[in-house]
Amino acid sequence: MIGRLRGRQTHFYIDVVYGGVFALGFVYLLVYGMDARVATFQGGLILGYFLRVWENMSVYEQILEEEVAAEAEEQVEAELGEQVPDEVEAEVDEQIPDEVAAELDEQLADEVAAELDERLAEEVESELEDRLAEEVATEIAAQLGYIDEDLADDVRERLEHARS
Repeated sequence: MIGRLRGRQTHFYIDVVYGGVFALGFVYLLVYGMDARVATFQGGLILGYFLRVWENMSVYEQILEEEVAAEAEEQVEAELGEQVPDEVEAEVDEQIPDEVAAELDEQLADEVAAELDERLAEEVESELEDRLAEEVATEIAAQLGYIDEDLADDVRERLEHARS
């Protein structure tokens, strides 16, 4: 990490030196002889170098933040591994299956109850339809029997009445 940062720091200082040299050249042009084209060009160069230095510093800060965050993560992970006792891990290993089983039982009970209600409703409806069809058929047969008997009695009476 340090070798990587030192290279970037060196690059930063080189850019600052170039910017300083261009700034001194611009001051020289202002003091000893100003040509508008040369001064404009020199001003653009100075602005460009300062923007480049600013960009390099932003990149340097971002890399530094990432490396610090990665190192902090490693340290926290190492400390957490040391601080978490085996008892906690054992307790977690013990509780998780119980909680999962309880949740599974609860969901399973809900699903079984819903399925049971649905099947029970279908079976009751089917049984009612079958019994109703039987009873209606029996009742119709009985009614037809009564009608046949009444019709037969009525025919007999008419025949007797017609004979007399």
